[in-house]
Amino acid sequence: MLGLLLSLIPQSGLIAAPDPEWTAVFDRNTGWTGADGIYSIPLTGGDRVGGWREHATAFVFSDTFIGDVSPGGQRQPGTVLINNSLAVQPPGAGPDPQRIRFLWDRRGGSDGAAFVPNTPNTLPGQFYWLKDGIRLGDQLHVFAARFSLDPPPFTRHGISLVSMDLDSFVPGTSPTVHQVESPLFAEDAGNGSQIAYGGAILDNSVESGAFAPDGYVYVYGIREDPLSKKCLVARVPRQDFTDFNEYRYFDGSGWSTDILDSEPLCGRVSTEMSVTPMPDGRYLMVFMLDTIGGQIALRTAPQPWGPWSPYEVVYDIPIPAAPSGVYSYHAKAHPHLSDERGLLVSFNVNTFGSFWDHFQYADIYRPRFVRIRPQ
Repeated sequence: MLGLLLSLIPQSGLIAAPDPEWTAVFDRNTGWTGADGIYSIPLTGGDRVGGWREHATAFVFSDTFIGDVSPGGQRQPGTVLINNSLAVQPPGAGPDPQRIRFLWDRRGGSDGAAFVPNTPNTLPGQFYWLKDGIRLGDQLHVFAARFSLDPPPFTRHGISLVSMDLDSFVPGTSPTVHQVESPLFAEDAGNGSQIAYGGAILDNSVESGAFAPDGYVYVYGIREDPLSKKCLVARVPRQDFTDFNEYRYFDGSGWSTDILDSEPLCGRVSTEMSVTPMPDGRYLMVFMLDTIGGQIALRTAPQPWGPWSPYEVVYDIPIPAAPSGVYSYHAKAHPHLSDERGLLVSFNVNTFGSFWDHFQYADIYRPRFVRIRPQ
């Protein structure tokens, strides 16, 4: 059923509807009570559809609320906001709120981010927002964008690769990690633009179960022009994933060693998104149109680098009446969490209003899910 669905995209006749089961997994009233930036990373078995039945899943999040939420939906005194967190769902758990386990740093009796930057160029006050990742051998590798609040509201300073030992995933601790700064970032790409990779990973290998494997891992990013985000892609042989000397950037016709040669594949995308292999050999991009446009959109291409089709909007996200200023962003697909009911897609919710709206309305800041399927 899902294979047929993917083969039909993009055509008329697709619908998207809320998935209450997965949404409920992240609707929690104590401990981890909300976050954005959700990525799901299969810990074994690649990105095969339905892989959750046999294999564990890691989730990574960016800004995360830790504390308690009242029955009326208000965050309680003592709530803190940390910059990132993790979760692990065991094999076969599916959307089970009781079996998922959340991880952040609780050493010394206080709550802190799972990962804190400590690379050579890190300055005081900088923090990580986590991006997409991949399991290779006995390690999980996750890209992390290094940000600060200066100048406000947020400023990106680099992209690191955070590598962690899977056997160190112990609740109440921060996993054993190794951090390196990557060259997948260009602060000045000309004309006021910035380049940052890591927003999506496509493991197009036999090991991942790809339909047309070529042995490469494709890492997607953005060229962030003023008021516009354009999609970019780099690639590296799977066995060389941690060797940045082996990364090549698509320049419009071939693959360059210079990140500044990165040529946009398409526009109107979001910082976080997904690219998924399809049974007919094409590739599916899922993203939030215009970053915060409130519309989940799709594109397809015959190759991981394109050419990408015109976008098709498949879901208009409803906006609640209160509080004012609520918006949605960062839509992406989760193929290994999907099944015959359709392609599972998440999105995040935030507000342009006061930060304290998150305390009065704790329901704002947590992932939501929909499924895309034929009518």
